[in-house]
Amino acid sequence: MVGTFGREVTVLAATESRWYGELQGTRATLDDAAYYNAYYVPLAQTRRAAQVYRESANNSQALTDVQKQGVAGYTHTYEALAKLLMLNLQGDNGIRIDLDNPLKPGKFVAPAEALTNIRGLLDLGASELDKGGDAFGFSLSAGYAGFNTPATFKKFNRALAARVALYQGDYAGAKEALAASFYDPAALLTLGPKITFNPAIAGDQGNPYFQVPNGNGSNVVVVPDNFVSEAEAGDARLAKVGLRTTPRVTGGLTGNYEARVFATNTSPLDIIRNEELILISAEAKANTNDLAGALADINVIRTKAGGLAALPEGTFSSVEKAMDEILKQRRYSLFYEGHYFIDLRRTGRLKPVVSPGQTLAYSSSPYALFTKMEKPAAEKAWDRINP
Repeated sequence: MVGTFGREVTVLAATESRWYGELQGTRATLDDAAYYNAYYVPLAQTRRAAQVYRESANNSQALTDVQKQGVAGYTHTYEALAKLLMLNLQGDNGIRIDLDNPLKPGKFVAPAEALTNIRGLLDLGASELDKGGDAFGFSLSAGYAGFNTPATFKKFNRALAARVALYQGDYAGAKEALAASFYDPAALLTLGPKITFNPAIAGDQGNPYFQVPNGNGSNVVVVPDNFVSEAEAGDARLAKVGLRTTPRVTGGLTGNYEARVFATNTSPLDIIRNEELILISAEAKANTNDLAGALADINVIRTKAGGLAALPEGTFSSVEKAMDEILKQRRYSLFYEGHYFIDLRRTGRLKPVVSPGQTLAYSSSPYALFTKMEKPAAEKAWDRINP
C-alpha cells in the first residue's frame, strides 16, 4: 500500500480492482472498512504484544531485575516501531498514543505529538537497554546477529531514533542518534537487523513480498516504467525490477516491469540497515550546512549501491540541490521498502513532478494522490461509542 501511494508499484490483481483503481485515487475517498486497512490490526497487535510482554516480565520471578530492564528496552523499541509504521499510513489522522488501559484508550493525536511520543519511547528504551546487562534473558532470531545483546540492540534502537528525528525535522538530533547507532560509511550497506523467513516452520508463510518472475497469478506487483526510465544509466539498483517476458495487462493498465527485490521466499527483509542510515546522515548534514559532508555520504551510496560515478566536489551548491539528489538516491536504494511515499509527503514533494527528472506515475486524471490512509471504521466506531 505504501508503494502504491508513492507510485513505486502497482498491484495488478485479477480479482481486486481497488489495488490499481481506488488506491490510486479513482475515488475521492478511501473505504474505511476495506481490505487495505488490515495493515492497522497486526501493527496494533505488535504494539500490544510488546506491552503485555513487558508487563508479564515485570510480574515474573523468573527474571532478574537486570533482565527485566532488557525486556523493557526491547519492548519499548518495538512499541515505538509499531506506532511509527501505523502513523506512516495514517498521516495527518494521527494515531492513539495513550494505550496504557486497552479498555479506555486515549484519543487520536496529531502527527507531531505522535512522533514526540514515539521518540520518547525509543529514548526510554535506550536508557533501559543501558541497564540490561550483558545479555538478554530471551533469545532473538538469527536475523538479529550482531544486535542480540542489550548493548548492540541499542544501536538498532538509535537507528530508529535517527529515522524519527529525520521525520521531525530535527537534523541535529538525527546526527546525535546516528552517532550511537551502527551507521558506518565504511561498512557493508546491508548491515542491520532483519526479519528472517522459514516456510518449513509451522506458522511461517515465508517472505510475502517475493513473487515468481514472470508469474501470471491472481496478484502481480508491477513497477511503473518511469522507475526505470528516470534512473541513471548503469544503476545497479535496477536489478530490483525485471522486464517481464509478457507484459501484465489488467484493468486497462500495462505492467512491463515487475518487482524482484527478493530472490526467494526465504530472503530476509531488512528492518533498517546501514544504507538507510547513510542516507539519513546525508539529509541531516545537508540541512545543517554541511553540504560537503552530505555529498560524501551520497557518494558512498552512489558508488557502493548504484555502481555509479561519484559526484564532483561542489555539486551540492544548495540544500535544494542536495535534497533533489538525496531523495533520488533514497528512491532507488530503498525501493519498495515503504519509504518513498513518506519521503515525498514529509518534504512537500508528493505531486506529479517531484523534482527535475523525477515524476510520479498515475498522478493525473483520472488518478489522484492520497496523503493518508482512511482511519479504520472500527476506530471511528470506538470514538462514537466512547466520546
